[in-house]
Amino acid sequence: MKLFAKYNRVNLIATIIIFLLSSAAFYVAIHYILVSQVDDDLRIEQREIETYVKEHNVLPESISVKDQKIDYVLVSESVKKRKFKTVAAFDPEDKEKSSFRVLQFGLNAGDKQYDVTVAKSLEGTDDLADSILLITSTTILLILIVSFLINRFLLRRLWKPFYDALGSVKKFRIEKKQSLNFPSTNIEEFSFMNQTLEKATRQAQEDYLLLKEFTENASHEMQTPLAIMRSKLDLLIQGENLSEEQTKTIQSTYQAIEKLARLNQSLLLLAKIENNQFAETSLIDLKQKIEEKIDSFNELWQNQNIAVSRSLKEVSVKMNPELADILLNNLLSNATRHNFPQGSIRIELSNDHLKIINSSSQKELDQQRLFSRFYKQPEGKGQNGLGLSIIKQICDASGFGTRYSFEEKQHIFIISWQN
Repeated sequence: MKLFAKYNRVNLIATIIIFLLSSAAFYVAIHYILVSQVDDDLRIEQREIETYVKEHNVLPESISVKDQKIDYVLVSESVKKRKFKTVAAFDPEDKEKSSFRVLQFGLNAGDKQYDVTVAKSLEGTDDLADSILLITSTTILLILIVSFLINRFLLRRLWKPFYDALGSVKKFRIEKKQSLNFPSTNIEEFSFMNQTLEKATRQAQEDYLLLKEFTENASHEMQTPLAIMRSKLDLLIQGENLSEEQTKTIQSTYQAIEKLARLNQSLLLLAKIENNQFAETSLIDLKQKIEEKIDSFNELWQNQNIAVSRSLKEVSVKMNPELADILLNNLLSNATRHNFPQGSIRIELSNDHLKIINSSSQKELDQQRLFSRFYKQPEGKGQNGLGLSIIKQICDASGFGTRYSFEEKQHIFIISWQN
């Protein structure tokens, strides 16, 4: 859920609750004030009756007027204390039950005791309270609608620089020579955020370029001494006066140099891919390319008794031919290296993806670090941990997707070109 949507929801719910409680309290207060006004009118009526009785010693004539009724009931013992209450009674004018506010009090007139009841209709009071409540509710509803619209559209505009900044950061690629361009904003917090992001990404890009330049230079500089060491070792191995121990030492050194040379070549390849030095593309017949690679690996698979099955469709993709060759080499080498004798390899080529499935005695690879440089399992001795990283870089440079899964003790790599 987006931030301003959550804010809108919380703000709207809180506003509705506050307004409902306020409306209820306002209605109760208005109703109380209006009923109190009616009670004051009933008290005035009581004083008028008592004044008339004091002057004439008889009860005034009981005349029912609109919205008001007066009743006298002869009793043996009068009510000592007046009482207010609200009752529902039949209204002959409206021919329906209506609410009345009733004042009941005792009165002595002509040596007789009477129970006097003065009733005043609350219909006008209720209508007034209902009208006030309706006006208040309508006003509150309009306020809610206006508040919702303001929050929805104004907040969207206010937060636009934030989402623009996120969009720029999302498109930013540290390996590309590009700078972040944020739209100008007069909001201080967003302006400070943009400056901070721009500074952080610029620093990260500078650090990345320095590291990349160091890697490239180091790899290039290593080529010459590595070539010299190999040629010198070749001469030593061909010598006739070497003991068995010296021969083993030289062979071990030669193997270490070969490993270092492969590492150097892999790093150079990664640097070239990142520098976009394989920009030229052409239409590659993947089926034909894969069949050529199968023929190249076939002898190795036969020596290890690895069963190979294939399901290849006629598919062509646009990519750099050299990268296509390296990609297939690395995929099949990886499937062979992490296999075991009497294992299996399955190659599937469909219209939208290439799938390589190989049996393995090793456990599932770490999904988070799978394509990281120098990542390798504890069992992967003698490897530099750059093979999968090269596969990922080639796919990224070619616009392909990469997926990995592990099912039934089988590693599954999927290269897709129609995401």
